[in-house]
Amino acid sequence: MIIETLENVSYGVAGILLIAVRFEYFVNVLVKYQLFKNFDPRPRLISAVGFAVLVSLLLPPWLRLPTRILCIWNSGAYLFLALTWWKMLKANPEKTRRYARREYEGSLAIFMLMITAACASILAITFLLNYHHKGLLTIPVPLRVLLSAMTIIGSWLLLHTMFALQYARGYYQHNHDINNEEIVGGLGFPNEKDPDYCDFLYFSFVIGMTSQVSDVQTTLRYMRRLTLLHGVLSFFFNTIIVAMSINIIAALI
Repeated sequence: MIIETLENVSYGVAGILLIAVRFEYFVNVLVKYQLFKNFDPRPRLISAVGFAVLVSLLLPPWLRLPTRILCIWNSGAYLFLALTWWKMLKANPEKTRRYARREYEGSLAIFMLMITAACASILAITFLLNYHHKGLLTIPVPLRVLLSAMTIIGSWLLLHTMFALQYARGYYQHNHDINNEEIVGGLGFPNEKDPDYCDFLYFSFVIGMTSQVSDVQTTLRYMRRLTLLHGVLSFFFNTIIVAMSINIIAALI
């Protein structure tokens, strides 16, 4: 049993190293062809899906289906998050306004797709825990816990990052001048007329952690509806995360 476990761990480490090498090559190709010059979500999504497919081909065949699904999801989700945050943190208010106003019209569909996938990934942990209780999993318990924790953290970050992008898009696409009078885009940031992506991340993650707004006011119906959806979804998402965490801790006992 110990020898089999060591073999599984060695295969897993070898797979991770191989994925790391392929990932470096993958990133170099993306940088070479400047696929992320703009903030269009399609190159990021295609890159994340492509990397997830690559990981699926490199995973050892003895992994059970729930484990494979979570590994594939985490690889794609974390790459998408890394690329998105890299662009968001580098964007000043001027770039944020330009990116948001020129954003791909189908970004709403991508937004709904990513939110649905993030919620579904949490449900996949249920199948992993079910396989654990039946004794059908082939990976050690610490790796199962690590995989579950990475899925929870990645899905939580993805959920609120996607909402931050949607807030920025809604804000700057409603922000324009009419008869020399500025019409703000539905959010009132204190002492800040030109928020950047960090401001929208702040607003989004505050809702994600507390299910309520803080010092930022919502002034348009569209933003109030989006904030309402975000708050309700965050409440249930956080509740599920607490329940999942209890089950993960129970798996260690």
